[in-house]
Amino acid sequence: MTSAASQDSSWAGFDVGGQAVKAVLVDERGNIVARGGRATGLETDVRHLAAAIGSLADELSATATVADAVGIGLAGVMGADGVLHGSPNLPRLVGRPVQRELEEILGRATIVDNDANCAAFGEGLGGAADGVASYLLITLGSGIGSGLVLGGELHHGATGYACELGHSVVCSKGRLCGCGNRGCLEAYCSETAARALVAEASERLRAAVIADVSERGHGHAQSLFERADGGDDEARAITADMIEMLGIGLASAVNVLDVTVLVIGGGIAPGVLARKDELLAAMDASLFARDAASLTVVAAARGGDAGAVGAARLAMSAR
Repeated sequence: MTSAASQDSSWAGFDVGGQAVKAVLVDERGNIVARGGRATGLETDVRHLAAAIGSLADELSATATVADAVGIGLAGVMGADGVLHGSPNLPRLVGRPVQRELEEILGRATIVDNDANCAAFGEGLGGAADGVASYLLITLGSGIGSGLVLGGELHHGATGYACELGHSVVCSKGRLCGCGNRGCLEAYCSETAARALVAEASERLRAAVIADVSERGHGHAQSLFERADGGDDEARAITADMIEMLGIGLASAVNVLDVTVLVIGGGIAPGVLARKDELLAAMDASLFARDAASLTVVAAARGGDAGAVGAARLAMSAR
């Protein structure tokens, strides 16, 4: 890599998950000029990860001039101290000062952040929130991820754990969440929540959804949304409750954070956004000092590239 970031430089971003490292090279406007990937796994430690990132960086360098600083998004709980404090997919990195160690091994400025934060930052560079100074990203998948950008900067809070919207409580003593708490938003509107709701449904609906999952490769939430659209009253009632709880959670976030742009992504986002009117109505009931019509709710645009693009944007911000 080159030793300086010129106007013609590109920036490398890496999105590290439990199965793979995704790498992108982006220009100033967020256009992807190159991409690559390497496998990871439960045995990935700092040196293995550094080797994969270093190899990918060299590969990307063959395409364009690359600035020294690199950005890395990790699937886990990143503290403000640069230590990974929790990650089910990268257990050998937990408890380690990964930012400092990776920087020492790679020999270049390294910025490490949570993958959801990176995805949020990525949507602000050529994505759904391009040019927006303050916005909230919510990813609806197995769980709920979220990232907050305020004044063009990621907001981390006092200790680095800010914006865990999925674990905000929307129902006191409510449904059990995977985190061990009760009433978390994630326990009401996520693929994990949909799986639990299907298990409690009638035998008829349960069998139909299980058939969709096994024969058509659908997720539980996707099957529920499609069956609701097809006129299944039980599925419609379940999905209406999911949307209502999401609306309560999002309205509470807006009341606290005073953001007017919400970007929604993740695997079950299409089913949710197809019910945008229902979602806005649910939000309206809990919003303070404004109505839902004053908000912009849009689909995430970066897809699976958001995390790596956001990590590259972190590298840009280090200039």
